[in-house]
Amino acid sequence: MSSLWPPPLAARSAPVFHESGLSGDDAVRATNDDAAISRLAAVNQGYLSDPYAKHFVRRPQRRPPVINRGSYTRSKALDTLVQQFLKSGDGSPKTKQIVSLGAGSDTRWFLLKAQDLHPARYYEIDFPEITGRKAQIIKKNNEMTELLGEHLLTSGGTELHSDNYHLIPGDLRNFSTEILPRIASLGFDKSLPTLFLSECVLIYMSPRDSANLVQSAAESIESGVFVTYEQILPDDPFGVTMLQNLKMRGIELLGIRAHPSLQSQRDRYLIAGWDEAGAVDMNMFWERILDSDERTRVSALEIFDEVEEWRLLSGHYCVSWGIKTRKGADNGLKNVGLWELSS
Repeated sequence: MSSLWPPPLAARSAPVFHESGLSGDDAVRATNDDAAISRLAAVNQGYLSDPYAKHFVRRPQRRPPVINRGSYTRSKALDTLVQQFLKSGDGSPKTKQIVSLGAGSDTRWFLLKAQDLHPARYYEIDFPEITGRKAQIIKKNNEMTELLGEHLLTSGGTELHSDNYHLIPGDLRNFSTEILPRIASLGFDKSLPTLFLSECVLIYMSPRDSANLVQSAAESIESGVFVTYEQILPDDPFGVTMLQNLKMRGIELLGIRAHPSLQSQRDRYLIAGWDEAGAVDMNMFWERILDSDERTRVSALEIFDEVEEWRLLSGHYCVSWGIKTRKGADNGLKNVGLWELSS
């Protein structure tokens, strides 16, 4: 049974010290490497298409089929929501902006840019240890720097800026006091429809810090979407084992009991001032949202004997979203979401 499935991208958590001497922040930062390795394994096996993933992995490794399928499903679910957002309203990505929270080694901006589907502005925030390494990898890769165009490396190599891509070091626990003012200085426009993207990030924060972030995000824009991918169901037998395995690695899911179910995932947005909210688990996405031809393609990539484990794992991960619409205006954001499954 996998201790992390799929391994989460680098994320935030308050310092928690264990007998190993490894702090919670350090342990969670280390999961960025796990995530990059797992994504590349899925790419190499044909699940995903990402020519940039290889640049963030020093030593590629194979992953079991259940991990590859999990990495694929996570990416596909989030990509579905991102594409819905970019196509909403006037249909132009160039009239929107995205804020990626705890972006880690994510390559989404480069994939969008290569297709000319990038938004007007794209902000990535992570700890300086992560952004510094990412900036250096980008700088050494001609294909990625060509997509950036004219760019500037600052803050001792931990920040990277181009016309519409900004890689910024910061601590998301200080979202309202530090992150929002920083992106405002880099052209963040509250009048533009905005997507906040959180992949296994909020769950590493204390419930108070994550609630403040979700509320501050709602207050910072006139309209937009907040998308979260993270674990749920901590108290059934599988969930208990999942948390124990994570704890052995020095990782604690500080927020999982504050939002342990699909309903509580929806409620977090409504309480924080978002107008509508939805949530689905990965079983629901795989079985009822994913195109049947695509499901057949993915199923044929590897011999898959881990059906029971797959269903257990998929039921313990979810994607949720909150939507804020501009008063008196229909900008199409209400159509963003997997509403056919969420109730």
